[in-house]
Amino acid sequence: MSDFLFKDRDGQTPLPPELHKGLKIKSIQTVGELDEYEEDNIAKGLSWLAKQKANPCKYEFWLKLHKKLFENVWTWAGKIRTHELANPDFKLPREIWPELYQLEKDLDFWIKAKTISNQESSARFHERIETIHPFANGNGRFGRIITEQICRFQQSDIPTWGRKLQSKPAERRAVYIASLTRARRNGDYSDLVAMMFT
Repeated sequence: MSDFLFKDRDGQTPLPPELHKGLKIKSIQTVGELDEYEEDNIAKGLSWLAKQKANPCKYEFWLKLHKKLFENVWTWAGKIRTHELANPDFKLPREIWPELYQLEKDLDFWIKAKTISNQESSARFHERIETIHPFANGNGRFGRIITEQICRFQQSDIPTWGRKLQSKPAERRAVYIASLTRARRNGDYSDLVAMMFT
């Protein structure tokens, strides 16, 4: 797997009841088992992604990619979530479609106008897709994968997602979340750019 995959969960933790909803494989009982099935599906999704020539900057592509990454595990793969999340930073279900449409337009502007660097436009896109949080689950992995694909499309640097902290997964995730939160709440993308590209 690429640098986008953050592994800091205890695999022996029983799967919470809310995660049983929509599972295609009813025998999954632990977080570790779920991770294995998801990673296998993600590998297949990445194989599909590597063959794609379509513009990854369109929201239709984002939905299709999420479906390919998780369709063997979740019934709702590739479908916009319809329930609110506990985190107030994430968009409400009624806001998701308008936000995706606006993000597509903003991304197109950033790429064409070149008023900000490719690294900053990638960070801005990533923060926005994570704040929209369009799916019931898998948003982080999906968001990092689609951000990388957009970077490839622009022929710009591919994020390393704090690779230097790879041996400290809990710290790596904490730095990632903190940099996303600062960008989201303060409009300061410097920490997120640093986390993504150094």
